[in-house]
Amino acid sequence: MPPLHRQVQPRNRSGARGDNNDRADCGHFMTLKSRLSRLQAQAGHSGTDATSKPTVPQLRRRLANLRQQQPFAPAPAGSGALPVEALAERLGGELIAGGVIRIHNRIPLAELPGCGNPCTPDPVLPGEDGAGSHRNIYIDTETTGLSGGSGTIAFLIGIAVVTEPSVELTQFLLTRFSAESALLSSLSQCLSPDDRLVSYNGKSFDLPLLHTRYRMQALAQPLGGLPHLDLLHPVRRLFGRRWPDCRLLTLERELLGFSRDDDLPGSEAPMAWFDYVRRRHAGGLVRIVEHNRQDIASLPAAHSALARAVAEPQASGVDLPALARWLAEYNEAAARALLHQHAATLCNDGRRLLGHYCRRAGDWPQAVALWDALAASGCTDSLLRLAKYHEHISGDLDAARECCDRLPMDAALAHRRRRIDRKLGI
Repeated sequence: MPPLHRQVQPRNRSGARGDNNDRADCGHFMTLKSRLSRLQAQAGHSGTDATSKPTVPQLRRRLANLRQQQPFAPAPAGSGALPVEALAERLGGELIAGGVIRIHNRIPLAELPGCGNPCTPDPVLPGEDGAGSHRNIYIDTETTGLSGGSGTIAFLIGIAVVTEPSVELTQFLLTRFSAESALLSSLSQCLSPDDRLVSYNGKSFDLPLLHTRYRMQALAQPLGGLPHLDLLHPVRRLFGRRWPDCRLLTLERELLGFSRDDDLPGSEAPMAWFDYVRRRHAGGLVRIVEHNRQDIASLPAAHSALARAVAEPQASGVDLPALARWLAEYNEAAARALLHQHAATLCNDGRRLLGHYCRRAGDWPQAVALWDALAASGCTDSLLRLAKYHEHISGDLDAARECCDRLPMDAALAHRRRRIDRKLGI
């Protein structure tokens, strides 16, 4: 007797009926959306919920639930764990929020490092005529990573403010993830619209990271409208060809005249902080707080030392041509005067630059004297400048032709030589 219901086999890709093996193949050709809906249905969720985007309140509720789950198990008793209150006491700070420690120190300006020179309250670098109208906020951060991105946070923010006759150092230390909003709010309360930020590599690292963290915490942005001086840039200009590198530690050794003792490198900061968050082991974190304190104490000293280096370049080993190029961006006469002042000790690069500024100022006798001296040492650029000068300015075509004869021949020089010869009637 035939069965009451005939089993209908699914069609394969060509439209024909297939066997049960073909049924498995059908799942491979389902759209991603339908497959996600099917998986959500199997998990007890409707297809609509699987494809709809969560709202901001829903995301905040999820974050709050995750924070309450305590992903890190508390350290067992007797493991050397240090509670937050005890950590604040050990650091000489105070607990100002559920997970933020504020540490305050005051250092006399005369005790800041700087080769025996006192730190000046308002140092001025080239192009900073109006710098004194701002209060300088020296800032540095320690973070959970050096690559940036939304997963990196600043767990320690240090700022320094010069208030004669001392510098005030304030550090905000985060002891758990959920207190980041309180940390950022504490920093905001220290800033005003009349401030200027001063950092070391802050334009590339610290400030972009802080911008991201304020945005992710949905907090008002206090940093975006403030002027910012990154001291790394003038250091590269003045000493990039003189020092092995331009790290802050190198600046401290070469310009401020000191080296740190038993300093924990900033690259170990993430491990030290996570070690405290997970197990409440505070040894590394205490050393990172000290590392950050030394960083922010060095910034006003470095700023002042850089201003002195601009004023007394030879005493500080400044790259004079580089300083002249920097000055020329704002005052070419000052750049020319600087090179004239140190003409006896200039390298060939500096003398070429001085000849360039003299030519622009119309001081032809000085420019020609420099080019003659450089040409005698084999400088082809100076020979070419002399050829142009004698052809177009002095009218001494014989001297111009002689300069051409001493230069390597190319198409442009051959054209110049033929033009000079026509003028000479040769």
